[in-house]
Amino acid sequence: MKEELNTENKSTPKILAIGGGKGGAGKSVFSTIMAFWLARIGKRTVLMDVDLGGANLHTLLGIKSPDRTLNDFITRRFGELEDICIDTSEKNLRLISGASDVLSLANPHFSQKIKLMTHLSRLDADYVVLDLGAGTSFNVLDFFLIAHKKIIVLTPEPTSIQNAYIFVRNAVYRKLSRLSNKNPSLQALIKIAMDPKNVLKIRTIKELFQFIEESNEKNIIEILRKEIGDIHLGIVTNMVKNEKEENAGRIVQIVAEKYLTIPSTDLGCVSFDKHIRTMVSDMIPLTNLDKSSHAFGNIYEIANKLSRD
Repeated sequence: MKEELNTENKSTPKILAIGGGKGGAGKSVFSTIMAFWLARIGKRTVLMDVDLGGANLHTLLGIKSPDRTLNDFITRRFGELEDICIDTSEKNLRLISGASDVLSLANPHFSQKIKLMTHLSRLDADYVVLDLGAGTSFNVLDFFLIAHKKIIVLTPEPTSIQNAYIFVRNAVYRKLSRLSNKNPSLQALIKIAMDPKNVLKIRTIKELFQFIEESNEKNIIEILRKEIGDIHLGIVTNMVKNEKEENAGRIVQIVAEKYLTIPSTDLGCVSFDKHIRTMVSDMIPLTNLDKSSHAFGNIYEIANKLSRD
């Protein structure tokens, strides 16, 4: 499986994946408002719910019961992802709902996953925003790794910061594992290194690369270094209540760069807004959020920044 989508074709949409580990960081809210703003600034945008076991983006957009979902694509009722896109109340914004009454879709077969990934590049859009599910399953990590823009959303809570780093660490090792799938001994070594308490005492990617180099695998080490260096993260700190909390994302940046050799960019902070929580609870579309909301404005700035890259 290719880790990055082909970008040579000008009509290929840019994929933005929103991840961050366990639930509670506000990924779905951020993804929804991000997609809204991309659409508002004139970008043809598709918001795709990749939380295959607990899809909820349709409710955040005020769509009670989607008439087409990923089920219809997986079961071949429709041949293209384009065919299951649902129009929203916002011009330039469409939704691919993950709403599922088929429990097996929460853990799709490898061939189904590859089919989904392949068809993403065929969508008639400028941007596709992927709202990933919680956790660090292979399915979640694989969708994260194919994206052109890999965005981590976290809150200032210590557990959220820790979960965000674990997510990034697992994504790195997932990519290494896939790159070494034709080299059993190297793949076994990477699997051992994934355990933070491994007997080889490998604690960082730098130490892993050094160990590989000393094991007469010099021919592959440069490839691995380049591939890992290509995982460039965008960090967003969500639900910020004061100036001190704005530095939470910086912690993940520093640790990821030091221990995983992953470059990253601080995309900015999103202020805490109690009205968002109320709207979600009352199933009010987030597109109705008061435009004077600081959180709404913060995400506009991030969307604007990403659209210029």
